[in-house]
Amino acid sequence: MSLTIRQRGVKVFQAIQADASQGVQAVASVIGISKSSVHRHQQAIERRNQHPESSWWETEAGSAWLKRLVVGSIFFFGIKHGIGVGELSQFLKALRLERHVGCSASALARLKQQLNDTIEAYGAAQAEHCQPKAGQGICVGGDEVFFGLPVLVLAELASGYLFTEVQCEDRSYETWVAQIQAWWHQRGWQCHFMVSDRAKALIKLATDGLGCVSVADWFHALRALGQPIGRAIGRQQGRLAKQIRTLTAQRDATQREAKRLELTQALAVLSTQQETLAQDQHRYHHAITTLTVSLHPFDLKTQAPQTWSDITPPFQTTLVHLRELSQTYGGQKAMAAINSFERQLPDIARGLHAWWQWALQALAAQTSSLEVQNWVLMSVLPWVYWQQQTDKTQQPDLKARYQQAASEAAQHLVAHPLTQTMAADDRQGWIDWARWMADRYQRTSSAVEGRNGYLSRLHHAGRGFSPQTLKGLTIIHNFHLKRPDGTTAAQRLFGYDFPDLFEWLVDHTGDLPVARQSRKAQRPNPFYLKGFPA
Repeated sequence: MSLTIRQRGVKVFQAIQADASQGVQAVASVIGISKSSVHRHQQAIERRNQHPESSWWETEAGSAWLKRLVVGSIFFFGIKHGIGVGELSQFLKALRLERHVGCSASALARLKQQLNDTIEAYGAAQAEHCQPKAGQGICVGGDEVFFGLPVLVLAELASGYLFTEVQCEDRSYETWVAQIQAWWHQRGWQCHFMVSDRAKALIKLATDGLGCVSVADWFHALRALGQPIGRAIGRQQGRLAKQIRTLTAQRDATQREAKRLELTQALAVLSTQQETLAQDQHRYHHAITTLTVSLHPFDLKTQAPQTWSDITPPFQTTLVHLRELSQTYGGQKAMAAINSFERQLPDIARGLHAWWQWALQALAAQTSSLEVQNWVLMSVLPWVYWQQQTDKTQQPDLKARYQQAASEAAQHLVAHPLTQTMAADDRQGWIDWARWMADRYQRTSSAVEGRNGYLSRLHHAGRGFSPQTLKGLTIIHNFHLKRPDGTTAAQRLFGYDFPDLFEWLVDHTGDLPVARQSRKAQRPNPFYLKGFPA
């Protein structure tokens, strides 16, 4: 195989470094190229070596690292984060690389297109390993994000793997079904439930297209419920704070005792109103928190499994409190939001029932022992579940409550007789299964919402998406982005150790563009030569 221009340059540099006294003829015979080629490379090396670090780029290790640097700059900044090739060109020139690699915007644009092609080739090469196990269960979430044309996003919620991410003219049921044909009907997935907002097309996609339960998204429902009351309380707090600041300034500025007394009395009234408002805000936050901690497969205090009939009483009591608050804050909008939330409760509860049915089926497939099944459901699964909830939440109060629940569940697990008698390997196997099952309880499509936010930023930065760009971003999401445990979405869903995408790009990208010096840049400034300021 013939050497590239860069490889020839490295060979010439190595030969010169080995023996600086060698002539052109000797170097040419060692490398196997013509004397004129050696002479041209020598001249090029002399032109490039303008800085202290320049000679290192001529070595084999330096050339390989230079390739990694340029490919990494375009991949991480240009493709993943939407930085333009003009900025990348300035960045590489600031690193004083313009004599060693093509750093012009046009050269980097061609290299970026080459990397996009390689990313697409990577996705095609890994397709054979993206096959589900027989009857593998999944839970999905779907939503749309609008950039002129809507982008339809359908993700497997437990792993975060994107099944569908495509820009279409509309978001009807027929369009959604057409997009899932390639992976749904040909691969044997078993979808247990789909979480979405209450868009009719997505509800029909779940029930008719995927043949599963349609679950109302908890994130959308809770946000719509709390906005009218929360905003009304916030506005009143802002008005009261402004009035208190104004009256305080007036009281401090006045010299008349009667006026000071009048302002002090007015401030006392406002302070009482502020205290009442703070109490109402606390009631509001407590109601929202009660709803949040109630919608779990296990009771937060007793660790007992719970279904919709178990969580209905706290839900109804909380809605009564919110209706009382709506009389003062939010008015008709708040009451309408509460009624809408109440109508969605059966759809929210379907997710809880679907998960329990899935857990029972999966556990029965693992063991027929009722003793082991009860131990896993009543002891192992609650402990693992509350541990995961503790890790997920960032809210201090919720984290503390989930930690307490996990601690109590751990005590119950340790005290169980089967925990003491079961072999360590078997016990760890059931803990791993419980982690897998707990991951499958998904009550929101927040992963899809997060993806929509990521796409919105890139769409704005790049002024739109081409089909190839969007496909490449999907492959990057599935095979490159990692969670803190170091796994990608594809690894979590398919259980296969896929090759690193960036390393694949470095290995499958050809030689970097050769540096070119513009004739325009070499041309002297005539005004400068005549004594005028440049």
